[in-house]
Amino acid sequence: MKCLLSVLAGMLILAFFLFWKVQPPVWIHVETNSRQVQQSVRMAGTTLQVKQIIKRDAGEETVVISNGISGPK
Repeated sequence: MKCLLSVLAGMLILAFFLFWKVQPPVWIHVETNSRQVQQSVRMAGTTLQVKQIIKRDAGEETVVISNGISGPK
């Protein structure tokens, strides 16, 4: 019984650690001069990613995600 409780406690501690360490990246909105283009950026590891949402007059949206500046390796 003690062994089972210690295993469960260890798994719980590991789950909390992984949840704290691996947070989902947050997209930060960037202001643009165009109403049709919205940009957001985030850091994915050491790479800056840029997401562009392009809205057409017909109501269609196109999402493009590109890798920007890569940090030191």
